[in-house]
Amino acid sequence: MDQGKHTTNKGKWKQLSEKERYKIEALYDQGLNPAQIAKALTPKRDRRTIEREIRLGLVEQKRMNPSNSKYAPMYITELVYKADTAQMRREERAANKGRGLKIGHDQNLADHIERKIKCEKWSPDAIIGRLKAEGWKHSVTICTKTVYNYIDRGIFREVTNKDLWVKKCSGKKRDYKKIRTVALNNKNGRSITERPQEADDRSEQGHWEIDLVVGRQGTKAAILTLVERKTRKSLYVLVKNKTQKEVVAAIKRARRRVGGDFSEVFKTITADNGSEFLDSESIRKAAKCGEIYYAHPYSSWERGSNENGNRILRRFVPKGTDIGKLTVKELQRIEDWVNNYPRKIHGYRTANEMAA
Repeated sequence: MDQGKHTTNKGKWKQLSEKERYKIEALYDQGLNPAQIAKALTPKRDRRTIEREIRLGLVEQKRMNPSNSKYAPMYITELVYKADTAQMRREERAANKGRGLKIGHDQNLADHIERKIKCEKWSPDAIIGRLKAEGWKHSVTICTKTVYNYIDRGIFREVTNKDLWVKKCSGKKRDYKKIRTVALNNKNGRSITERPQEADDRSEQGHWEIDLVVGRQGTKAAILTLVERKTRKSLYVLVKNKTQKEVVAAIKRARRRVGGDFSEVFKTITADNGSEFLDSESIRKAAKCGEIYYAHPYSSWERGSNENGNRILRRFVPKGTDIGKLTVKELQRIEDWVNNYPRKIHGYRTANEMAA
């Protein structure tokens, strides 16, 4: 499958050098398109980087018209890419953008922010929050809003709004109406209202929410997601289909991955009323946990950790993805990224750090 859509590897990223610009000019003159040029460079570059670079170095150039028509002009004007022009414009732009800007006095900070966004897919809030949590070590101090403003104004040399997952959130909460009835197809399941206080208030670890993230319409493969309510630590397991049997088997695989005293790790599990989760007794035995509880119908907000966690997972596995082509190794990389991503709710500590 296309690993580029799912990779979370930390890549080495740096500005284009003058030498690379002359290489781009030579390849451009040969008629290669931006995607071909990007692959031909060492190290390889992103196609969008080459497209921006070509726009930066375009100049008008006159040349003899090859047409033999007596009505054709002697000269024609065309746009060509010139490496020296691109280099000069880049240096002028960098100098102008640095004037009067706080970040212009700390190139290391600017590089750090660009690298975290471009290579590690962090949000500006996660970057600034983590820097503060670790004790700010840069000479210049800026806030999250300033980073967003810089991106809007094109201050950063490589990062644009297209590199951001979700730019801004209104912060407005939805007005939920609590549903008191239980699902008609789950009369034997225990309601979420019976869940212990420790699970409700997130005062202790070991209380999880479970869900399935489905793939492209017409395909059967899915991802079983488990999110621990206190730490927000996630476990992802590939399943062949949405049957109860496959879900139970996936939970057993998760249990083997966790190891140790699984009953302490999984004290309770909260699910929705999907048919794949209705065999509560088999799930409880597979997880060796205390009890399975079920949210009210049409109340996904009661499993908010799962809902938010699935939204993050969708960054790497967007709707319409054929999950059957996703490998265990690729899914593990995504899980590692999620569990090592700084969370504002934890004071910008990670889920792994909270669970330690």
